Amino acid sequence: MMIVAGEGLQPAEFAATATRAVVACAGQEMRAQARNLAGDGLLGVIADEEVGGLALPLGFAVPVIAAAHSGLLGFPLLETLFAGRLLQQSLPHLATAIISGETLVSIAWQGEAVAEREGEAVVLSGWVARAPCADKVDYLLARIGEGAAALVRIDAEGVVVEDAAGLDLTVPEHAVRLQRVRIPIDSILPANTWDMLSSDAKVLRAAAILGSAEACLSLAQEHASTRRQFGHALSYNQAIRHALARQKLGLESIRHAITRSLSEGSGSVQRDAAFLAAATYGSSISEGALQIHGGMGFTWDIPVHRHLRRIRTLQAQGDASGLISAFGRRYVSEIAPFTEAGA
Repeated sequence: MMIVAGEGLQPAEFAATATRAVVACAGQEMRAQARNLAGDGLLGVIADEEVGGLALPLGFAVPVIAAAHSGLLGFPLLETLFAGRLLQQSLPHLATAIISGETLVSIAWQGEAVAEREGEAVVLSGWVARAPCADKVDYLLARIGEGAAALVRIDAEGVVVEDAAGLDLTVPEHAVRLQRVRIPIDSILPANTWDMLSSDAKVLRAAAILGSAEACLSLAQEHASTRRQFGHALSYNQAIRHALARQKLGLESIRHAITRSLSEGSGSVQRDAAFLAAATYGSSISEGALQIHGGMGFTWDIPVHRHLRRIRTLQAQGDASGLISAFGRRYVSEIAPFTEAGA
């Protein structure tokens, strides 16, 4: 069922559609997945209607991303959603191709390339990393100076995609070397593009972790209620029931943090908090689910460890440890002095 823009749309409708689409994508190669997702209207949720999108607020992408990661979709959906929106003004034809599933794109979340102007072209040099599925896409978006971004064809001369590395085997990340890669000037997105992208990405990463954490908790609850030891279900043990209750509380904390980050008047602090809440509670929930499953949780038959791998990958993409340090410094410099003065 393809969703069409109109009044009265609710995020829950997107969750149901995304869940069905993820199931349909199972076992397909990436281009086939792109066509399926585009056919359901999921690649252009936040892009303008002029390029085939639905022109909806970022909040409507939250259930889509959550459903995708709950089902361990092996496709760079988060990157595709952002790329379609980012390119809709400067390269509308390419944005249309991305949203229709004809063109594949990824984003290198770490590293920064050096850009030099040479006539009507720009030459890129440097090393960027944490680019999901970079070996299978057509274009890569990378950060350059002053918060700008550059769009690079993966098959351009001088682009070297290194072998996959990292924890998430379903959406492998790649480092990419740019060795004097020439791109047209219109492939440069303006200053501050990266700042806006990073801010929105924190919300959708939190949504992605929410999806994986929710799947882990569901698996843990089912296992605890059906697995029997010494004549009783695992959930007979009070310690396990309490652990599941704490995980449920953590899950709802992620959900509420995301909602707050999207509310009117919210800013960078709320978005940082949403991502950090997801990074913190998501790891705890998935690790708790792994413990409840015991050795079974490490097998490929049980997807708990794959969710943990994905959550850890998303933590690294968003530099959760660096963000926590920044929050600590902010507390010390801005909040702690007032607390001490009032003591």
